[in-house]
Amino acid sequence: MLDRWLGAGATDQADGAAPRKAPAERIPAIEAIQDEHRALAAILNGLSHIVQEIEEGRLEPDYTLLASMIEYIAEMPDKLHHPKEDRIFALLRGKTQEVDAHLDKLEAEHLDTTHATARLDRALVSYVQGGAANFPGFRDAVRAYIADEWVHLGTEERYILPAARRLFSADEWEAINADFIRNGDPWSGPGNRYADLFRKITSLAPAPVGVGGAPAR
Repeated sequence: MLDRWLGAGATDQADGAAPRKAPAERIPAIEAIQDEHRALAAILNGLSHIVQEIEEGRLEPDYTLLASMIEYIAEMPDKLHHPKEDRIFALLRGKTQEVDAHLDKLEAEHLDTTHATARLDRALVSYVQGGAANFPGFRDAVRAYIADEWVHLGTEERYILPAARRLFSADEWEAINADFIRNGDPWSGPGNRYADLFRKITSLAPAPVGVGGAPAR
């Protein structure tokens, strides 16, 4: 699903906006955001797959893996990713009103991130403590969160990033690019705990999500 937005992101126009050709040059800040979207999408897809496999009786729950996935979902966006986007949101508000409704919704969702992921965490704790009887509540919480997150990511890819690409000056992008480099890369870099957590998830998760073994039921 995310690839559809990523493929269209450079040329889609916000509703009502006059068509304008997007610049062809690479913009590292946009690439950084999209890389982080892909990392998050990988975790969301993996979590969705694992929950489905548990529901259908093909996997025993690995609570350490589930907790690690929810930790990534809770912490990486809030501490590493959203600050990048919030800078773009703020600058974009000074450029145009065409995406204000989208920005209002996205900013509200960023503010609610802690509460949204806390609901996931509580659902997992309930599942761990109550066992199979509490799985439906965990499953429903995961699916609701993931559905909302796909809409959130899609809005950013379809409307916000194309608008920023069209409207920001080269000097503005240069400043943003430099700031993003200081903020960090979720995939690499010494001491990057989110990259380490991503690798841990990959090592624990069974195929096709990761390279870990699948506990037999």
